[in-house]
Order: sequence, then C-alpha cells, then structure tokens
Amino acid sequence: MATQKFSGPSPYKLPATYPKEDYIHTDYVNNVTLNHDVKPPKKPVVAAIFGLGRAGSIHLTSIINNSRIVLKYVVDDRTERFADLKKYWNFGNDVTLLASSDAQRVYNDKEVNVVFIGSPTWTHHDIVVNSIANNKDVFCEKPIAENIEDTKKCYEAAKSKGRVLFSAFNRRFDPSYRALKNRVRNGEVGHVQILKVTARDSPLPSIDYLKTSGGVFHDCLVHDFDMACWVLGELPCRVQASASALIPEVKAIDDFDTIAFLLTYPSGTVVLGDNSRYSAYGYDQRLEVFGNKGMIKVENERPYHSTQAYIGHEGVKESPIYYSFPSRFREGYKNELEHFLDVVTRGVPMEVTDYQTLAISKIATAAEESARTGKSVELDWSKDGIPANYS
Repeated sequence: MATQKFSGPSPYKLPATYPKEDYIHTDYVNNVTLNHDVKPPKKPVVAAIFGLGRAGSIHLTSIINNSRIVLKYVVDDRTERFADLKKYWNFGNDVTLLASSDAQRVYNDKEVNVVFIGSPTWTHHDIVVNSIANNKDVFCEKPIAENIEDTKKCYEAAKSKGRVLFSAFNRRFDPSYRALKNRVRNGEVGHVQILKVTARDSPLPSIDYLKTSGGVFHDCLVHDFDMACWVLGELPCRVQASASALIPEVKAIDDFDTIAFLLTYPSGTVVLGDNSRYSAYGYDQRLEVFGNKGMIKVENERPYHSTQAYIGHEGVKESPIYYSFPSRFREGYKNELEHFLDVVTRGVPMEVTDYQTLAISKIATAAEESARTGKSVELDWSKDGIPANYS
C-alpha cells in the first residue's frame, strides 16, 4: 500500500507516445495512417541499372522491392547469368537484360528517366555522361569518375542539363550514424575534440575487384573521410596517413590493406582513423565522438542484439557482429534510395552535393600522397567553392 499513491492515472488516459529513435515504428505508423506527407502520390520513375556486382546487387534488390520504381533494363556483361536472373526475380517481358555493348538502347529510350550505376569504377564516367546527355537522372556508386577532373565534368554536365547526379555515400543514411550526427550538431558533446572512426572490411574483397576499385583510399577510406566531415561540418587543413600492404596479393597490385590516418581541422578537432581490408571476425564499423561535455559512439551491430549465452565457464557470449556491408548497412541503402527518389520526384534538396563529393576525393588523394611519401599534406580550400555551411 505504501506505493499506491504513486500509481497515477490510468495509462488509457495518457497520450500515446513512442521514442523518436524507433524509426521502424515511425515507418509502421506512416504506412498504417497512409501519411501522404511522407510519400505523396507521384508517378513511378522508369529505371535502368548498370552492373550487378557487390553494390549493384544490393541496389537491384531495393529497386525491385520499391513501388516508386518501374525497372525496365538490367545491363551487365555476365550474360550467362541472365536466365538465372530472370528466374530468380521472376522478370517478365517488361524487363530487358542487355550487355553493355547494347547500352545505347537504354540511352535512347525516352521512357527511362533514371539510371542506377553499380558497375566497375572505370565505367562510371561514360555511363554518367551518356545518361545525362539523354536527360536521365543518375544514381552512381562512388566514385563518380576515376579522377577529380572527370568528376567535375560530370557534375557540370548534370548542371547544364538540369539533371540530378547523386553520389552514393550510404553511411550518411544509416540510422545510427545519422542519430550521432544530429546529437553532435545539437551540442550534446560540446566542442568536438576527437573523432575516432574504425572501418575493417569483411570479407576480403577479391583481387579482381581490387584491381578495378580505384585503390583503397578512393574505394574504402572515402567513407571514413566523409563521415568525419559530415559529422563535423568542416574540412581538414592537414592530412597524415600511414599505410602497409601486409597481404602479398594486395602488395602485388601496389595497393594497401592496413591504414591509419590523422586529420587536423581548423577548429582544433582531430580525427583519428584506422582501416583494414580484412577483418577475420566480421564487419567492424565503429564511430566515436568526444567533446568537452561528453562522448557519443556507435558500436558494431549484431543480427541478434538481445541474445547472450552463459554456457559452462566460457563467460558471456554474444552473437557475432554483422559479417559484411550488405547486412550492416541494409537500412542505409534503403534510406539512400528513398532520398534519391525524393530528390528526383519531389525536388527535395540533395544531401550529397557536388562540392562534398569533390572534397572527399581531394582528401583521399592527399591521404594517399601522404601514405606514399611519408609526409603530411596541407589542404587549401580557398579555391574550391566550399560554402561556409559544409553540411
């Protein structure tokens, strides 16, 4: 009886609320209430996708399961897989599978207004240029092109034609990373003094993939650099990197598999990062922000968060962390696609801008230079057209 006075009113008389962090419940509420503010009625885009490799297969899955897209073409040079693709995805006659040698058919089709690019890096530039020239909006896996100059030309072409050119930095759309960024920007940790990022890949990419990836700095570390600048809202003035090739096959192609870097920012913030091409225990992705008021961090996610085992004297065991990026960033890929469709169909401002993509490429180039020369590299942004509000 001593605590009965604290019982309060019936829960039926209290307003129904839920934590905003539960983004899955938010999706449920929007779907149940048919919230047109979130998904206003729009005619579906008609799409083609180039490349069904590591990223392309992820995007194909999202495209097929998205009611806002009608898929018309799949372009891939592994034509021996076409029969299996048709059978697995139950493609009808409305989906045409082509080799890249027949890509002009896609460019000439005026019904197609959106192109997704998940093909090897060296193919990106030509697909982007041809798609934009034929008045199609483009969703492209990073990098847009193999070098900064060609990337600039692609963005200039898109601007001249009034088309959307979106570079896919999927981690920005991961709920955990986005929540961290928002909390940092709300001042919860105060002035950020140190940001630490860990990115260790799993599984080890094939040598054939690494040969055409553009190198670890432009293929892999760009995500780490982007996370740091996106969270902090500024660009570094100095880059230092140290890199090794501990795997013989990686060394043979003059690339690196083990990297550490340090970025220094005008505000005094220091970013520390470590990156590896191979993590034996799973896809290790962590982000930590430390400031004068406290710390916020994103730890590794697991398939079964709430499962722990207490067996004999082995101690506490949890399920392994996610094995690879398709699992860990599944929500990020979905949210990234929805954002792109909002940009194309609703005119929502694009969150991954041309100057940001070019800036990250510039940082990656400087970091590789530092790793190869053993010297720190100073960065001058005075002529890059970077707005004061970077992100």
